[in-house]
Amino acid sequence: MPDVPAPPRVPVPDRDGDPLAAVTGALHGLGRGLDGLSIAELLWLAATAGRHDPAASAPTAPGAPAPDAAADPGPTAVDARERIGRRPGLGVYGPSAPGGASLPAGEMSVPRGTALPRARELARALRPLRRVWPAGRGSRLDVGETVAGYARSGELLPAFRPAPERWFDLTVVLDRSATMAVWQDTGAELLKVLASTGAFRTLRVREAASWPPVAATGPGAGAGAGGLGSAGAPSSRPRRLVLVFSDCVSGAGGERAFWDRLRGWAAATPTVLVNPLPARIWRHSGLDLPAVRVTPPGAPGARNPALRFAVPPLAEQAYGPSEEGAPCGGHRDAWLPLPVVGLTPRAVSRWARTLMRGDPDGCEAVLLPGPGLAAPAPAAPEEGPADAARSAEAFLRRASTPAVRLAVLCSAYPQLYTGLLHVIRQELVPEASAADLAEVVVGGLFLVEAQEAGAGAGAGLGGPVLRFREGVRAHLAPRLGARDALRTREVLTRFVAAHAAAAGRFPALVPDAAGAAGIAPGAEPFARASDRTLRDLGAGASAAAHVLLSATGQVEPSPDRPYFFLSYAHTPRLGSRATDSNRWVERFFRDLCDEVMALADLPAGGPAGFMDRQMEAGERWADRLSEVLSTCRAFVPLYSPRYFTSETCGKEWYAFAQRSVFQRARDTEAVQAVVPAVWVPVPPGQMPRPAQQLHFDSRSFGERYATDGLYGLIRLRSNAQEYRQVVHQLAARIVTVAESAPLAPGKTVDYLRAPSAFRSFTQAEESLRIAVVAPTLHDLPQGRDPRYYGAVPDRWNPYHPDSRRPLVDVATDLAFHLNDQVDASTLDAEVARVERSGPSTGPLVLLVDPWALSVPRLRSALIALREAREPGTVVLVPWSRQDEQNHNARTSLLSALYDLLPSPWYGPHGHLSESFRGLVTLEDFGAAVPGAVEDAYAAYLDHTLADPPPDTSAGPPVHRPRLGGGGSTPELE
Repeated sequence: MPDVPAPPRVPVPDRDGDPLAAVTGALHGLGRGLDGLSIAELLWLAATAGRHDPAASAPTAPGAPAPDAAADPGPTAVDARERIGRRPGLGVYGPSAPGGASLPAGEMSVPRGTALPRARELARALRPLRRVWPAGRGSRLDVGETVAGYARSGELLPAFRPAPERWFDLTVVLDRSATMAVWQDTGAELLKVLASTGAFRTLRVREAASWPPVAATGPGAGAGAGGLGSAGAPSSRPRRLVLVFSDCVSGAGGERAFWDRLRGWAAATPTVLVNPLPARIWRHSGLDLPAVRVTPPGAPGARNPALRFAVPPLAEQAYGPSEEGAPCGGHRDAWLPLPVVGLTPRAVSRWARTLMRGDPDGCEAVLLPGPGLAAPAPAAPEEGPADAARSAEAFLRRASTPAVRLAVLCSAYPQLYTGLLHVIRQELVPEASAADLAEVVVGGLFLVEAQEAGAGAGAGLGGPVLRFREGVRAHLAPRLGARDALRTREVLTRFVAAHAAAAGRFPALVPDAAGAAGIAPGAEPFARASDRTLRDLGAGASAAAHVLLSATGQVEPSPDRPYFFLSYAHTPRLGSRATDSNRWVERFFRDLCDEVMALADLPAGGPAGFMDRQMEAGERWADRLSEVLSTCRAFVPLYSPRYFTSETCGKEWYAFAQRSVFQRARDTEAVQAVVPAVWVPVPPGQMPRPAQQLHFDSRSFGERYATDGLYGLIRLRSNAQEYRQVVHQLAARIVTVAESAPLAPGKTVDYLRAPSAFRSFTQAEESLRIAVVAPTLHDLPQGRDPRYYGAVPDRWNPYHPDSRRPLVDVATDLAFHLNDQVDASTLDAEVARVERSGPSTGPLVLLVDPWALSVPRLRSALIALREAREPGTVVLVPWSRQDEQNHNARTSLLSALYDLLPSPWYGPHGHLSESFRGLVTLEDFGAAVPGAVEDAYAAYLDHTLADPPPDTSAGPPVHRPRLGGGGSTPELE
């Protein structure tokens, strides 16, 4: 920049009326000797850095005066990452640090990422456990023996033989100690993987501290205690498999009682320890035991004492002399092998093959010392780093590359939930495994702090708070470039906006003048939320109003929404040189847009319609479709035989149709915004139920249109006049629907996960039944708020006042849009049918109010249904975030549900606690209904369809237990 004398200061007239003059005068007032060229360069640099108010990056109380830039005699030092990352929108903050809050905020929940990387590969690694037990508890008709008996005796007497079934009943024992709180979400997703593989006959979940130990005096003692075996000596092929999930760091891992329990379980039944920490740091935890490699014995599924191993040479010296009468440390009988695996597909696969005698190389294990051996003296703690800088440097030297990158990206925030840590790993470091994630958590970088009970609506949902130790963040920050910092915030912002309908959530804060929470000084937002994202996430109106305020104090106008979404089935080309058959659809779309533009009061350049051919190269098509389907005013399906067989078109139909269901729930008035158009005529009998329900008379548009459709009109020039007339009538209908009965924008739907409205699970006479389990105004628990209930159970409305319709009506409408026949039922009717041993007429979805378990009559009815063990029963537990009584009694209600409901009733989330996290809004409940319907039908049909002929090579199909509602009903304890 040239060095020129400072020009004289000139008065700037009427600064308030001329923004450019105000900016120029402020720059002259700095006294820096800036000429016109220098001012132009500064303005260009400011424009390229992003249009954003510098005060917006730091939280300021609403209504407080804005800082005066001209009052500062010198320039302020702004970090490059902040300057580049500034953008319009409302900051989304993590947990608040202890201390006084400088900015009032409202609580909200944002989507969480997966906590278990490579989950599908882990499921495939469990395939060896799918081996069937030839003689199960059930029986099946032996056709060959029945026919042979009939040929011998002349009497038709059915002969039965044992039916094959899965080999193991699985019991998952969860360690609930303090350090395991970090892996709570990982454990929940591990349960989903175990339940979805179909490798186990039943699955039960227990806690390590509460499940009784096995009374065993040595490794070989295994008399069944604790429900592991029957009285007496254990079977050589026990049918129970125990999986213990623990990090062996604190609590259960450091208490001798835990190892006593673990030794008893391992002696009585096959037992494996799953440790989320990387194997190289196991010896630094409570798992500092002799490591060996165990190989399988002669029979599959054998108990741990039958595993083959060699005692390490120094085991006797390390564990000291034995007690009188007990085998010494060098003797094999003094030790009990326990397989230990990490959360990697390779480790899980080696253990599964070892257990089923499929891998002669064996797997990794540790040796549990018997009671007769003296425990080794605890090793002296290693000399740790003297300060945080040395601790961070030690981590950078020894940690894996993905772990280092993950830690550096996290250094952009002083503290974060484990839920946010999972999102960063999933979106920015997808190559990181569960072991890499564990390295970051236990690498000495963070102080793990548990959330205080009752610290807001979000308490307990985001996991512990990971707070950087003092000085660690400053040591990692230089490795975080400005580009990475910007990309981190942008990626998290896109993730929050694109997955707003996800069931898994963790709490966050947004500035809100009327909010009850507060953002502490120095907090930094990890993402930005627009007004639409806030609506999708269900944030309060005050927060949405805050983000819509512009610099002038006016509310920004919402972006123009397309009048219609054209949904059509793509016609494939017959060969490489064939013409594009979809070009006729594109021409129809352009003609329809022209007519809508002429009939509607649309601004120049405004979107009249949308079709997928408008998307640009490189645009994320699924996100774009989800966005338009949640905002368009009308839906135009292009009927053809190919259309109703297209899964893509079915997804588009359902994503739009559920918006009308939610709007009717809020306004109690049905809004019909679907305008069908006939491309190729389809007989009414070949249409799915959602299309048959629409009142549509194609002959009102002309006889030629009814017989030939738009495709027949557009291809022939002789039909040009009739074609233009039909397009005009369709456009008029679209404009009328969009303006007379406007459909409000809905919550963004994950298009990839949306179900198809044209897929029907109904078989023969089976139909879906929906029943409500809720109190009435006459039998409410003492102190329960009556606003959510009515004179009959079907009037239960847990999302009041957000919804004005009973929940069963909303669920029924959504099921109809899934092309399923729904029959209304009641809890009393289901119990009466079960008591008279009546057959089940179809799958059953129970909408359960957690407070119903406090009513003896309803509790007894649920127990009766549970004891009937009918397949195809799925439970949904709505949990409104606006119900303060739910939040205050969350622990007791969840415990009561866990004790009463069997695991196959837990719905599509696979884990009951997910209902308390995910079904907090009406849209969340709507997103869970399709999964519940699918799981209910899958379980019902799996048990009612006739078995195929026996296959001697692979064996007949067996029933698979599924926590989402499928599979056989587990044993109830």
